[in-house]
Order: sequence, then C-alpha cells, then structure tokens
Amino acid sequence: MATKEQNQDSTTSCPPSRERVLLNHKLSLYRDYLQSRYRMQVSTSATQWPPVPTKTIFKLAMIQKEEIQRGRIDDEFVRLTITGKIDDILLQKTPVNLTNIFPEIEDTRNFVLIEGAPGSGKSTLALHICQEWAKGKLFQQFDIAILVRLRDPLVREAKTIEDLLPCRNSTLACQIEATISGTDGKGVLWVLDGWDELPSDLPRHSIINKLIQPDMSQKGALHESAVIVTSRPLSSAELHPLVSSRVEVLGFNPHELEQYFTECLKGDSQAVQTLLERIRENPVVEGSCYLPLNASIVVNCFLSDNHSLPTSNHGIFTSIVQSSLKRYLQEKLGKTTPVGDITSPDSLPSEISTQTVQMCQLAYHGIEKNKATFTDGDLAALCITNDISNVGLLQTVPSIISDGHLVYYCFLHLSIQELLAAIHISLMSPKQQISVFQKLFGNPRFSAVFQFYAGITKLSTSRPILSKLPRFLCPVPATIFDLVRKVVKTEKGKYGEQPLLLSLINCLYEAEDSRLCVFVDNLLNHNLDLDRTTMNPIDCLSVGYFASVCSNSSNGFTLSLSNCSIGDQGCKFLARGLSKCPNSNNDIPTEGIHIAEIIENTSSISKLVLSNNAIGNSGLCTLCEALSTNTSLKILDLDYCSLTISDDNGAALYQLLNTNNSLEYLDLSGNTVTSCRHIAAGLAVNKSLRILDLSYCKLTDQSIEELSTGLINKIETLHIRGNGSITEDGMKTLARHLTTHCSELTWLYIPKHLRSCIKTVFIDANKERKRNGLPKIFVLTILSL
Repeated sequence: MATKEQNQDSTTSCPPSRERVLLNHKLSLYRDYLQSRYRMQVSTSATQWPPVPTKTIFKLAMIQKEEIQRGRIDDEFVRLTITGKIDDILLQKTPVNLTNIFPEIEDTRNFVLIEGAPGSGKSTLALHICQEWAKGKLFQQFDIAILVRLRDPLVREAKTIEDLLPCRNSTLACQIEATISGTDGKGVLWVLDGWDELPSDLPRHSIINKLIQPDMSQKGALHESAVIVTSRPLSSAELHPLVSSRVEVLGFNPHELEQYFTECLKGDSQAVQTLLERIRENPVVEGSCYLPLNASIVVNCFLSDNHSLPTSNHGIFTSIVQSSLKRYLQEKLGKTTPVGDITSPDSLPSEISTQTVQMCQLAYHGIEKNKATFTDGDLAALCITNDISNVGLLQTVPSIISDGHLVYYCFLHLSIQELLAAIHISLMSPKQQISVFQKLFGNPRFSAVFQFYAGITKLSTSRPILSKLPRFLCPVPATIFDLVRKVVKTEKGKYGEQPLLLSLINCLYEAEDSRLCVFVDNLLNHNLDLDRTTMNPIDCLSVGYFASVCSNSSNGFTLSLSNCSIGDQGCKFLARGLSKCPNSNNDIPTEGIHIAEIIENTSSISKLVLSNNAIGNSGLCTLCEALSTNTSLKILDLDYCSLTISDDNGAALYQLLNTNNSLEYLDLSGNTVTSCRHIAAGLAVNKSLRILDLSYCKLTDQSIEELSTGLINKIETLHIRGNGSITEDGMKTLARHLTTHCSELTWLYIPKHLRSCIKTVFIDANKERKRNGLPKIFVLTILSL
C-alpha cells in the first residue's frame, strides 16, 4: 500500500506503473466501500431484542503491570473497577481516552487488547471504532479499518487473508489482499471482535494466527498492520505477552446508570425512581446492572412486566423470552393470546409452540458443540425450519466477510441459549437425562445451564437426575444425593478457587431446597470454606441463603470467606440471602443492610471469616450492634477490611465489648486504628474475649498508652505486630502496666523492630509480675516466629 513517504522515495524517472496506479485506485474504492458500510450499520433500541444501549457510553482504563490485592486498594478509580466478579482485572489502571489506546513506542507493533466482562459493550465498541474511522474522527493514520467478527462461522473456515475481507466479490478481495500483503499490512487496522468466542484450538491453526503472531521473516507477514482484539478477561491470558497495551471497558457507575435509565424511559422521572427502587429491592439485578447489556435487559423486563422485576436470574431471562414471544404474537400475527409457561410447551399457543420447542433443541445443540452461531446447514441437520428466526430471539446476521454472496448466519444470545437448553433437558425422560449428563460433564458452559435448570425444576428429589456440575467425569449416580456427595468430595479440602462448590451453592439457592442444603452441610462437616474463591453479589446471596438454613442446626456452623472480594455490597447480599430462608424467621429491611445482619440473623454460626474484603466503615456500627446480642459467634476475622477505628466511630466497638458475652477471638489487623480509647474502655469490662489482634493497624505510642488502660480483663493473647510507629517508650508504658494487670495474658507479639525490648524491657517486667503473683508473659516477634 503506497504511502506518501514511499512515493517520495521513488525517483522522478520511474513513475508508478499502470498496475500500481490501478491497485491504488481499487484500494481507494475499497476504503470508500468500507466507510459506507460502517456508516450504515446501526444498533437497535433498548426496547427491542436483543436490547442494546441507546446511548453510546464508553469508559476505558489503561491496564498497567503492577498487581493489586482485593481489599487493599488505595486508588479510588481502581477500586471502582473491581466489582467482585470473576472477570475482575487485579492490576493498576488509569483512565484513558479511546484516541490514546495505541502506545507511542518506536519499534513496537501496535497490538491493543480490549477486555471486559460479558455485556460490557466490547462488540459495540469494536463497531464504534470502525464507524468513527469511517467518519474521519478516529485513527486516521490508517488507510483502511477491517472489522472481523470472530463469531462468524466463515472466520473458522477462512484459509487466507482474502477470506477475511468484506468485499462485493472474490476478485476484488484477491486484489486487496495482494496490495495489503505487498506492504506487510502497513496502514491497515484489523479489529478482531470476540477472541473468547473462538473454539480454544482454532487460533493456533487458523489464518487469525497470522494476524496475531506474524512471522517477521516472511514477506507479506502483515507485521506492519495494527491489531485491536476484544475479549473476555478469562479467555485472553495467552495474548498478554504479545500486546503493546491492554485496555478495559468499564461499566456504569450509579449516576451513569440513572442517566441511562432516564434516556430509556424517555425522561419519566417517576418511572426511573420506581425502577431504581425495584432494583434496590432485588439483589439478583442490583449486582449486575453496571453492565450496559444487563441494564438494558432490566429496562426491557421493567417495561414489559408492568413496572415489576423478576426475583431470580432464571426469572429475568424467562421474562425476556416471554416478552419476545408476546411481541411476535402481537406484531407479526395480530394475536393477543397469553404466552403461557415457556417451560411447558403444552401451555404455549399453537402458533409458537413448535418454534419454541425447536429453539430449545437448537440451543441444546449449541451447548453440546460449544457454539452460539448457526448456519442453514445446522438448522437443516436438526430438521429445524428457518422460520424460527421470525420469533425474534434468533438473530439472522449477514456475514461481514462474504456479504456479496448473501451469506447469513444465526446468533443466539449466550444466556438465552443456556436457558433454552435447560428447558430442553428438563423435558426429557429420566433415562434421557442420565444420558445427557454423561455427555455434558466437562462442558465449559454447563454450569450456567445447570443453574437455569435448578430454577426450572427446583431440583425435585423425586427425580433420579437433577444435580450435577461440569468437569466431573464419572459414572452418573442414581440419585441427586449421590451426585451432590461426589461434587462435595471433589472440592472438599481444596485451597483456592472452588467454582464447583460455589456453583452447587448457587443451584441450591435457585432450588430453595432446604433438605439438600442440610445434606451438603453435613458433608462439609458444618464448615463452608470458600477462601480465595471470587464471589460476585449473586454468589453472596446464595451463600447467605445456605448459611441461613445450616446455621439453624444445633451443630454450629463456620463460614469462611477470606479473600473473596465481597465488599460491602456482597455483605448486604449475604444478609438478604439469610432473610430468604423460610424457617429463619428473619425480618431484614430492604434499606441500609450491612454485614451486621449476617450475624444478627443467625442462631449458631460460631466462626465468620471475612478478611481481605473491602467492607469499609459503612457497616462497622451496625456490625457491632448486631454482635452485642449475638450469643453464638466465637471467632470474627475482619483483617484488612478497610475499616478505620477512631474516636468518632469507636463507641460502637465499646458497645460490642461491653455487652457481648460469647466472642473469644477478634481480628482487626490490617485496618487503621487512630484511637484505642474506646477499645480500651470495652476491654476493661469484657468477660469473654481471649485473643485480640491489632497487628499492622498503624498504632503509635499514644495508642499503646490508651490500650494499656483497658488490659485488666482475661485477654490471653495480644498481637501488636507490624506497627512501625511504636517505639521503645511505648513498650515501656505497656510493660509498666502489665506488671500489675492482665493476670491471664500469656502471649504478646510485638513489632520485630522492637525485639531488643524482649531483654531490655520485658525480662524486668516478668520479674515484677512474678513478685506480684502473676504468670510469665512470652514475648515474641515475627522474626522469632
């Protein structure tokens, strides 16, 4: 592709050949064709299916290399990008404009990876980039921008660059390929949308690999072209070493979400406030509305269901399907017949019954083959008629590659596909279900299918096969209890992520089967340990429900959620899950719910670990108030929970220590303690606490002096490690007090920079304690441990 620089290098005596002039002319025509094509593509409105945002809002973040830890994020911008979802990117980030996503680094190939959770708007952004280029507003350093939807079936069949080019005919495509290859792709921007939608083995064997990893030693390797790839974070790890920059597509913040709803509801402020109230009452949707696609689905449900919202994930997508069927009956057939229950084909009107059954069959076929796009050949092989696309759920999309040949493919939204596949399975006989589970074990999308399945069937234990999770390759047991037993056995004792166990807990919530919850609790020995398992708010809701059922037993119940990134919103959903159990007799309000209700509304949780979750100060006061009346909790671990304990809010801790008679272990390490005055006052009257951990709390000598006044109770172990501002004077103050107080204190852990105080201060203090009839205190540091 000739550039101005290349033309200047040519001598005046050697004008461009007639062939070169012709190719440049064809390239110019091709650029005009692409620009016209991109300008013509428009999005549907948010009230249609598939619903998409009606207003384009793109917020981007440039991803840096520095890692961050959940619960220890100081940067407010970065904190807002961490949602507790499995697609969180735990790296430092900075805001970036779309115009600046290509780094200005010489001798570096322009390869940008754009990542985002499903529904964040990656595909919309890919089209937006090409449309802005076509309008002359973006990336004008490129002569042509080529958008390739990687979900397109023709991409999987592509053998050459020619096969990827949107062209009217193959002759022009061949000529354009020759021009592009002749300059190693210089001046070309490839926008490859949907890396995560390719089969896992395809990138290594397809022509796409030539764009991702060109062979620099070969002529025509396209190493001069720029590449933008969009992908879900879970599927893009192999690209990280190759890219010049990584960018994240961010979702709505609360203010932007309200703006979006205002637009969709045409400025009806009363309807907007009603919708926001419905969302706050509904934990299923509240935790996911930050994603534009999810927000548009919620608006669709709100408009079609008389300003109400479903209460489960299954209910939300069922509502979408029913709404689409209703629209088809009214607008296409002129019928006002009620749609009926989509999970029961016999209840559907005859005009849509066959299409719905076929749609479920097609969805199940897609799950089996791990595909979301279908060709006419796929439909014919399954004996499915083409008119199922008229219903509206199955999109008929012209291929962006061979549009001149009028090639189309069908696309079924992934969540809709998983719901319809679950319906298809639920309609089978028990024997067929066994065969299905045998085939689908290990399928990467089966976990989502099964959660829809649990919502449909409620995991009725009268059926022989109603519970199973993916990647569990074994003979199918005879009953649901055998299945659950084997799943728990697979996950029990694992360190780190436990997606199978968490998926099972989600299914138990969808099914609301307390009998199965108790069965799982017994298998877990009354200890649900999900440490280091990433949990979103819906996961928290399910875990809360499970804990509510199980904590009402007489055996005690331990809930460990360290490093799960649940945050204050996750804590709220835990509390709401607790309130859902029909036997717990909880009355939890819908506003102002915090971590407190997790403790206040359980009868026998003995241990609760919430370390490394950014709970913050919002729940501290209500937490302490709830603990004041709790009689079962003995261990509470709140280390690194972004708490700040000061004179202003320390009174809540005094109330806790003054009235609670069961708590024996309190871990506040890693939080900020600016004043120990209220803690000391509470310790002076508390009769149950045995271990207090204030390590890494930024304590000072003043803090130690305040704390010492309260050490007159039965504390056995005190941790003040990692507090670098404490000096030897602080240790002397503490030692003087301990010579006559704290008769049961046995272990004292001090900062390692003060280890010399073990000999210079505490040996004399222990001698004085012995003269006063008090036991010896063993003083240790981190270094000694």
